[in-house]
Amino acid sequence: MPYTVKEIVNALDYDELLKIKKDLNSGGIHLKNLVEKKITEYQKEHAQACSVCSNELNPESTENYTLIFGPESFRKKATFCALDCLEYFLKDLKDIKGKR
Repeated sequence: MPYTVKEIVNALDYDELLKIKKDLNSGGIHLKNLVEKKITEYQKEHAQACSVCSNELNPESTENYTLIFGPESFRKKATFCALDCLEYFLKDLKDIKGKR
């Protein structure tokens, strides 16, 4: 079960709280970097298979493509192993939009 921010703050000792306070007072650069790094880890973890053919993706490959779409409040992310999978996805998306 994920923790809430309040639970995390309550679990920190006094010295850690002082470090966070000092960081926040100076612009929160370290905390911001920590959060951004964790978000990147989650995004990489969830983008391990092609959204069309389910092939395993190599995170270091330059042949991978990621499409982020949807309204600002509800973003979706699809990752593809090659251009043909991306084209197939876009063709199906156009067909679905056209039927509406």
